[in-house]
Amino acid sequence: MRFKDKVKNFYKMLIHPKVVKFSCIGATFVWISSVVLAILIGQLDPAGPSYDPAGFNILINYISDLGNLDLTPMPIIIDFGMMQTSILMIPATFYLRVILIGDGSKKLRKVLANLTLISMVIAMCGLFLTGVISEDVGAKLDSIIGPPIPNYFWHDIVADFAFTFFMISGILVASQFIIFPDILEVQIGLKHIKTARVLLAINTWILTPIFFGFFYTVPYLWYTEAFWTTLPLWQWAPFWEWLLMFSLSSWILVVLNLMLLKPINRELKRK
Repeated sequence: MRFKDKVKNFYKMLIHPKVVKFSCIGATFVWISSVVLAILIGQLDPAGPSYDPAGFNILINYISDLGNLDLTPMPIIIDFGMMQTSILMIPATFYLRVILIGDGSKKLRKVLANLTLISMVIAMCGLFLTGVISEDVGAKLDSIIGPPIPNYFWHDIVADFAFTFFMISGILVASQFIIFPDILEVQIGLKHIKTARVLLAINTWILTPIFFGFFYTVPYLWYTEAFWTTLPLWQWAPFWEWLLMFSLSSWILVVLNLMLLKPINRELKRK
């Protein structure tokens, strides 16, 4: 069998309804359970370093702090969750491209669908590498070989790739749902179409960019007393990072579970 045929067979396997259904459900379960479990175990963290209090607090602790041994007893939970979620999302992402393209008769639709796929793949690579290059691993790399860009460290770079391209993907998906009405109506078969479009647009076009903007513009603070004594809540970077993560997770999980599973289940019933 030629290499080209092997690639085609692998692609067919990748977007098979059973594989995609497992992908959607598995990615959702792994991501939610890993975040919740990591936060709960983070409550066992003793006080320190600096002004960091005992236990994990999403107002003053960054998401990546769940992968820092100084701030949680089991950083492997969130690291594994990021890596596993990014892998599990691969079939769902390629299947989403199929849904977005439709019959393939419109060039603009193809272009936007392929841009969405590329953006999602970059985002998933960023998420996977965020798990690999955790805060602890990133700090070691920075000390051994130095940051790839002055004052821009290894862990920060891969995490920024994940945040940025998941945000771009959300904007692209919501835009296509509006530009091409048949995606939700015919391809997915959603009932409350107007509500879905409005909610997704509000989240991806408005809320996510706002959270993203605040997170990257407020001062980056380590654990100093300034967190809760001198600065108002809207200047706490960890607070905005968590809102950004919830916003990104919500559109991804909604699309995976409430939207992609409908056409998948229809396909499985026909077979």
